[in-house]
Amino acid sequence: MLRKLALLIGAIVLTFTVALPAVASPTKKPSPAQQACLDALKQQNKTFHQQQKDAEKAFHATQKTAKKTFHDQQKAAAKALHAQQKAAREAFKATNPTDAQMKAFDEAQKTARKALHDQQKAAAKTFHEQQKAAHKAFHAQQKTAREAFHAQQKAAKEACKAL
Repeated sequence: MLRKLALLIGAIVLTFTVALPAVASPTKKPSPAQQACLDALKQQNKTFHQQQKDAEKAFHATQKTAKKTFHDQQKAAAKALHAQQKAAREAFKATNPTDAQMKAFDEAQKTARKALHDQQKAAAKTFHEQQKAAHKAFHAQQKTAREAFHAQQKAAKEACKAL
């Protein structure tokens, strides 16, 4: 029983030692000029971060549109080659070619398809590398802007407190 009482008293004393300093020293409220300054800084911070988010959304939308356009162009080129080769095959067959001529024609078409495929693969690699580089550059620029803004905000906040 005595232990419980001692433990209860110890807990109460501990609670008061933690709570009393917080209650004893009330925080100083900022003056109206300081409060207006701090409120303006808070609004600038919100505006800046919203602009950053909007810029990122716009950048990603641009990237997505460019990617879709690129892939559509590649698909159209492949489709055009296919249609051109189909028409050439029909016209060639109408001339009653020999087996050797037909084999040579097939090889020529196969070579043209491979050349288009290789060219498209190289173009896709270049395109994706450009997109990746643009993505890194954009995010580096945003990071730099964010760091500069926060440094400016910190200095302005100190100036507000000095008012």
